[in-house]
Amino acid sequence: MLDKNITSTLTWLSLNPNIPGYERFFSTYLFCGEKKAIVDTGPASAVPSLLSELESLAIKPDEIDYIILSHIHMDHSGGAGIAIKEMTGAKVIAHERARPHLIDPTKLWEASQKTLGDLADKYGKIEPVPDERIISVEDPLNLDLGNGTLLEVVPTPGHAVHHVSVYDRANNVLIVGEAAGVCIDGALRPSTPRPFKLEETLASIDKLTALNPDKICYAHFGCYENGVELLNLAKQKMIMWHDIVNSEVEAGKNPEEVFIILREKDPGLSYLDKLPSNVYAREHKMLINSIIGMSN
Repeated sequence: MLDKNITSTLTWLSLNPNIPGYERFFSTYLFCGEKKAIVDTGPASAVPSLLSELESLAIKPDEIDYIILSHIHMDHSGGAGIAIKEMTGAKVIAHERARPHLIDPTKLWEASQKTLGDLADKYGKIEPVPDERIISVEDPLNLDLGNGTLLEVVPTPGHAVHHVSVYDRANNVLIVGEAAGVCIDGALRPSTPRPFKLEETLASIDKLTALNPDKICYAHFGCYENGVELLNLAKQKMIMWHDIVNSEVEAGKNPEEVFIILREKDPGLSYLDKLPSNVYAREHKMLINSIIGMSN
């Protein structure tokens, strides 16, 4: 994993929402050209950590010009409505299909509570983003921050219909959100909540692979050198897991039984053996949700 200074204009911020087991799980990325942009705010409970990280870099919240949201799952954008009150000059950039849920997050909050249970409450209530503060993305968007920092915001559906990724062409760095899974200390796993679309996911991974990125940065968690290698691995695992999950579900296995089978068939899941109990509990919960999402 790369250190926090990824390039001369890109810094990785690790957020702490003060939830046991979630201390090293949320990544925000800060671009500093003539203008400044962050990618993802994390959940509402992580916003104080985000503001503290910016303060440690001598950056005031009102210096942020853009908040780019990879997607509107609450662990990525749940804090946007709170953060934007502090980032008074910022515009929120998000997929067009995310816009109504940012303006009125009622349905998103209810769905999050249903899916995540008490974890949604720990993440914190989602607050609305004013309509006039939102810039919608439906097609690829070029965002010029000045000083040679030109970002490409690229729609990458699959993990969610409203997912976008961010590419810094000058430095060949890709911020992938969850379009190509989750990478925990170098261990890659799929992340496929309902409604998961395999073909859309694979098409998005192919689109990102064609960029040939040197570095790849994940929302969960951190940035790595071997961008294309990890994208290829993500595609392989998506296909392998999808085949295993649906075969075993059709044979009558429940998600917990499928989880055990995946641990046997995917050596990459050996990372689970090294985790503290509260981090294991987090990963187990996420993996079960991914298995449910993958099943037809």
